[in-house]
Amino acid sequence: MASRFIPHPDNLTPQVSPFWHHLFPVNIDLALKSIFGVWAAYLLVNILRAAMWGAPDHSHPFVDYIVTAAISVSVTWLLYRLLVQVEQRTAFAVFILVVPTVFLALATVYLTNFILGYPRSIMENISAVHHIPLDQALSHFFDTAFVHYLIFLGWGGIYLAMANNRSRQIALVHSRNLERLTRESEMRALRYQLNPHFLFNALNSVSSLIIDKKNDPAERLVDAISDYMRSVLNDDKEDMISVEQEIAQQIRYLEIEQVRFPCRLRFTVDIDQDVRDWKIPALILQPLIENAVKHGVAQSSVPVRIAIKAIRDADRLKLVVTNDGRVQMSGSKVKGTGTGLANIRERLAAIYGPAAGLFTGNGPDETVSATIIIPDEQQIFGDYWL
Repeated sequence: MASRFIPHPDNLTPQVSPFWHHLFPVNIDLALKSIFGVWAAYLLVNILRAAMWGAPDHSHPFVDYIVTAAISVSVTWLLYRLLVQVEQRTAFAVFILVVPTVFLALATVYLTNFILGYPRSIMENISAVHHIPLDQALSHFFDTAFVHYLIFLGWGGIYLAMANNRSRQIALVHSRNLERLTRESEMRALRYQLNPHFLFNALNSVSSLIIDKKNDPAERLVDAISDYMRSVLNDDKEDMISVEQEIAQQIRYLEIEQVRFPCRLRFTVDIDQDVRDWKIPALILQPLIENAVKHGVAQSSVPVRIAIKAIRDADRLKLVVTNDGRVQMSGSKVKGTGTGLANIRERLAAIYGPAAGLFTGNGPDETVSATIIIPDEQQIFGDYWL
């Protein structure tokens, strides 16, 4: 059963005035709909039965049914308040429905006949209204009480089922909100990890130029790094950007590295038109480009070509970074890679679950290849659903 202490930022529970909140502290919409729904159905059935058959036993005045329904609604509200007190303790809720409800049903029939039959005694009223001998009135009293007991029991079951469903919905909303916040925090932490990683490599490039007494290229490189970092930091709040934006940032980075390797670094870019607007994590390609420069261009004495490709493969996006050269393999892992590739895998897992992945290794024609596979939004966590 729903707890009174669960907040409702999910808008599953309507906002009401303090008066109604005092009367219905928990699940006011469920309580009102179920209480009035059950007794409205009871009232309608009895009116139709009296109108269709017109037997003496069912020919009560309309006001009798109204009074009976009104008293029954009040008693059901009292039962609701009892259930609210036990909150989510199912055993206590069942006990209330089974035991105290018996006395509530007896009290309902007693009070109804007392009001409708006054100043006659209750048994005399039952005998007169239902046209039965006085000695059978007590049996009729208990029969009617048993019917009310079943109705109260049925209402309680309906209300508890709806309240439990509401509780699960609220818990699910909170769980999803918490999961979203956790994933966003993890994504930002992983992304922040890239900035010092890039800066460390970039400063190494500046240091190399200074050591080689290439002051003008070093100065241009510092300016380019400053512009690049300013661009990255200005986009810091945007965790997901388009493929086109991401590759544009990587082109800027490669242009920075071309200052250090003007004769050895070549790059090409190939983007399918239909994936340009595909949203991907910002800087997801950065470690791959850095590795291509660090392990390909920097360790080669001949020109090295870096190719960036973004294509659609069925219903998935493939981001491929290749560069000339070969890497030594140990088992299934590529030697010489650390923080960058681990960062990519962790970010992909945080955002897409098992539906995305990163694959690295030696490609054909003396090249090294790294491929990121990203699903569309409808496939995120798709492997979790049965």
